[in-house]
Amino acid sequence: MKSNIVKVAPDYLALSSHEFIHHYANLFETKEFQHCFRYQNYMKLLGYSCRCLLELCMQFYAKPDLVVATTPLNHTSFRNIIEKNVKLQNIHIIPFNRHYNALGDLPVLEKCDLVIITHLFGQDLDLESLIEFKKKYNCVILEDRVQGGSFDLKFSHDVVDIALYSMAMDKRPIALGGGFVHIKNKHRDCIRAVERTMLALPQEKPRDRLRDLIKKIPTYLLYNSRTFLFYFVNVVRLLQRYNKNISVLKITQSYRKSNPGFGHFDYMLKPSPGLFKSMNENLYNHRKMERIYTTQYKKFIKYFSPPLMAYFFPWYKNKGKKGALTPYNTIYMDENLVQPFLEFFNRHHISVIANPTYKIFNFTYDSLDKDQKFNNGIVYLPSHANMSEEEMEYLSLRIRQFYRKYVLPSKQKLEPELNILLRS
Repeated sequence: MKSNIVKVAPDYLALSSHEFIHHYANLFETKEFQHCFRYQNYMKLLGYSCRCLLELCMQFYAKPDLVVATTPLNHTSFRNIIEKNVKLQNIHIIPFNRHYNALGDLPVLEKCDLVIITHLFGQDLDLESLIEFKKKYNCVILEDRVQGGSFDLKFSHDVVDIALYSMAMDKRPIALGGGFVHIKNKHRDCIRAVERTMLALPQEKPRDRLRDLIKKIPTYLLYNSRTFLFYFVNVVRLLQRYNKNISVLKITQSYRKSNPGFGHFDYMLKPSPGLFKSMNENLYNHRKMERIYTTQYKKFIKYFSPPLMAYFFPWYKNKGKKGALTPYNTIYMDENLVQPFLEFFNRHHISVIANPTYKIFNFTYDSLDKDQKFNNGIVYLPSHANMSEEEMEYLSLRIRQFYRKYVLPSKQKLEPELNILLRS
């Protein structure tokens, strides 16, 4: 096998070239499109981004003594929005279990106004324990379901009141921008306030939408074109002969940081007509992408024995036919091994990146050390959605080699059956 066989980036855009170009055609749209969809039990509201919609929800529930209970890992923007709108002493952590795929013991509080849940790794958390918690505190349950389960479910559980979704670069569904929120009809005051405030925001300028789409052209090629990435990697390898400071790892880190696929600031906007049209056209195109993600992920993890699955993918539940849906091929290891892992794969010219997505809060709480170590141990591999079987086999081989070289020496004892499984 060739060392440059993995011609895949850490992210994937499930768009054909025709679909990608069509978003540019939508820039000429001038009429307003439908932004609000009313259903029997909930309302769907389209916005500029899921960050904007979370901010509007937080503004509605804002008060000086607002008390929030939340999971410890959140998207960076979500973490910042929570800390901006809630006093740090009023933010209470709902711990995860040791596998980070279920909630731990819920906090005992005097009061709670709002619960914010972030789902991880393409799997919905089981929120059954929040039923009694909600009854006790009469609180509102809000979920970030961007990396949750199938979109055939509008909410991950009946206990949820508000669910947020993204339609950005590599999400499900995708419109190269935008987001939407589901709010149950019993929260009519919240629905009216969020809709009214969103429509009163300044509108995204068409030229800004055009600029964002132009910036996505190299990203689209890197994420989707295997030929483009093949030549890109080989050019990097050639340049590396003359300058050791040039590497796939450094370029990947730098590019991802400067081209995140969305704006971290100035997101309090109303979508332009072009973005509204793109969102309306793609609200229900998730099934194709979910089928790609789940099918490819199952092909990839079959190369790992149970002990390796338990170490590298501790959250994987393997329940039901759909399995994990995350568009990212997320992997976990001890935080002290992340840098050796990055360097190991850089030597093989395979594009990996340390966790760019999740952050913990800026205050002390009981499980802080555990959450920090876990968050520091997350790495993105090349996206399984765009990989061939040969690439999956090669990538899994490299991961097993890393395990033998770096992980096993750090273990004091090794079960005999693990040795057998690793050799197989």
